[in-house]
Amino acid sequence: MVQLSRPELILKLIVEHYLTDGMPVSSKLLCEQSELGVSSATVRNTMMLLEQQGFIRSPHTSAGRVPTTSGIRLFIDKMLQLEPLSGRWLDAIQVNLPPQLPVSLLCQQAGQLLANLTGMVSIVSAPKGQGRVIRQVDLVRLATKRLLLVVIDEDGDILHRVLFNDDLIDNPTLSRVLCLLNAALCGQDWLDGISRLALIAKQESGAVQTLVQTAMTQLSLDEMQQHQPLIYGQHQLMQASDYHRDPELQQVIELLDNPSCLVKLLTPVTEDAQPKLILGRESGIEPLAKVSLICARYRAEPHGFIALLGPRRMDYGRFVPLVEAVAQQMFFNLNHLNQSP
Repeated sequence: MVQLSRPELILKLIVEHYLTDGMPVSSKLLCEQSELGVSSATVRNTMMLLEQQGFIRSPHTSAGRVPTTSGIRLFIDKMLQLEPLSGRWLDAIQVNLPPQLPVSLLCQQAGQLLANLTGMVSIVSAPKGQGRVIRQVDLVRLATKRLLLVVIDEDGDILHRVLFNDDLIDNPTLSRVLCLLNAALCGQDWLDGISRLALIAKQESGAVQTLVQTAMTQLSLDEMQQHQPLIYGQHQLMQASDYHRDPELQQVIELLDNPSCLVKLLTPVTEDAQPKLILGRESGIEPLAKVSLICARYRAEPHGFIALLGPRRMDYGRFVPLVEAVAQQMFFNLNHLNQSP
């Protein structure tokens, strides 16, 4: 443990108290609940120095002090002690993120797990990068007017979509459409396959053309969804006691509805494998002024990250190792998946 100066030790105590209960910290409280070994006057003078340096501030007249973003940053960089993961959390990671999960399902499970364990918002970058290759296509009859479209990509992710038709689908039509889908899609990049289907649809007519166009629509929707980040736990932020009183927190929800700037922020931050913390206004995004982000990379190519978004007053000592452990498990699973025959 690095030896701390008196101002650093007092700042550490202020941040720890604030992260625990969110209340301003007074010099009297520090003297009563710690072993500083100095007078209350000395603590007050040191707190004045910390305030002048921009590490703490007074929320209102005659109150104690709370840490600023700079104060919390210094605490995290120099004083934060990371806690080992609890057995319960380790078990949850192993149970919910088993090996050989397809990429999309792995990302969904990881995001949901992180939100459930912390009660905060989790963000997972888009499951798929460019260049998805389609490995297998099938059409299965469910009823006279319904078919099940099954598409499997090279990662083992399976797309199931029910295709509806107003008219009866006879066997020759089903066979013709299946042949066209296989010719256009198998072994092709997902987007290239959609383009090939569009050309094929123009050359067909009747029920065949209708079904090919319906399949193309479902493939296009899935492609769009696979390139959107996954976000879980928004409702937990909306249920926070001060959400309806604080317009800035409401802006966070609006940002999550259109997260492109979040992706733009987190992608370069997670270029290496070390977990990162972004505190409040450090993000450069005003709606994030009152929240923090803990993020880690789970895949280098194509780039993938997972992040936890919550109030600045979060339990960094527990949550940083958790985000890192989830990212590491995802990394292990994806490597295992890629090495499997």
